[in-house]
Amino acid sequence: MHQQLNFSTTFKHKKLDGFIVTNPVNIFYLTGFKGISPTEREAILIFSNQGPTLITPTLITARLYQNEAIKLKSKNLKVEIVDERNQILALIQKLLKKANRVGFEENDLKYSEHKDFKKAFSTRTVLVPIKNAIEDLRILKTEEEIKKIEKAQIISQKAFEILVKTLKAGQTEVEIAEKLAKIIKSLGGQGLAFESIIASGKNSALPHYLTGKKKIKKGEVLLLDFGAKYQDYCADLSRTIFIGKANTRKQNIYNLVKKAQREAVDSIVGGHKSSDAYQKANEVFKKEKLNKYFIHSLGHGIGLEVHEAPHLRPTPTTSQLTRSTTDDRLMEGMVFSVEPGLYFPNWGGVRIEDLVTITNGKAKVLGKLQKEIIVI
Repeated sequence: MHQQLNFSTTFKHKKLDGFIVTNPVNIFYLTGFKGISPTEREAILIFSNQGPTLITPTLITARLYQNEAIKLKSKNLKVEIVDERNQILALIQKLLKKANRVGFEENDLKYSEHKDFKKAFSTRTVLVPIKNAIEDLRILKTEEEIKKIEKAQIISQKAFEILVKTLKAGQTEVEIAEKLAKIIKSLGGQGLAFESIIASGKNSALPHYLTGKKKIKKGEVLLLDFGAKYQDYCADLSRTIFIGKANTRKQNIYNLVKKAQREAVDSIVGGHKSSDAYQKANEVFKKEKLNKYFIHSLGHGIGLEVHEAPHLRPTPTTSQLTRSTTDDRLMEGMVFSVEPGLYFPNWGGVRIEDLVTITNGKAKVLGKLQKEIIVI
């Protein structure tokens, strides 16, 4: 299998006889199989408990993908092919016909699919929702995964350096986004990790702004949030630049955001709570009485998806603790963003984002930090 999975603890704790993996990203993580559509059930992975210690994984997919799937067959992974995708359910029923308790991915299965599963199994079979069984495994990256993310991030940074040299007043946000995508491809990127955010002027005060047709103008800020994808792994990079000379106020805001990022990165230590890094950045803003303009978390994990665990948020209340304690600690092998930002509706926002991993107990930046203000 693409990643070795030990479900023994989950099976024992939940008293499961089987487990159904439906999330296509999780299936790829575990098997290396990737269909075409991320929204359709082109494959399902089944874990069937065949005894006290043996848990056998079976990948089920349609004949349309038989060539790709059969190549993945091994002593650690069985592969079953059905004629059509709508026959997958019947095979699941056959493989798990003796199961009394079958787990499924709580965060992925649709209600209609859950009803279909209930109909397919006998009345004695109980379907058990399991939260983050695979996602908790994906939190810690292997050395190979980290190298792929770092490569994606370096491609993103190089693309930014090339793009900056082409920017000028009068270009539209969409034009810049399209040019950026082409540069990423030319540098060996697989494509975009997500749709780029190119936000100018007041638009930059909206962290998840949808890139539009506005033209960039002198005297404005230009915020870019984008990432390349490399061998299926994502990058995430945010840079803020100034179109024409920035006034003292905007320069001070930029330098404050940069300081918050640097101090947060320097404070990150393996084993510490993920909220500690957030608090460090927030303290920088609080001293200047600007923390109310810091309106999102400090960062998020990244890997096969652009938003994964861990999450660098404020200290959660007891009622908010819904994930495992693994998510609450920054551990060796995690990869996540550090992206402080300040947003002012009257003129725009400043965000600086880079990726770090924890190595030898400390934060290591993937690629390089932006050191100076960029003015074009």
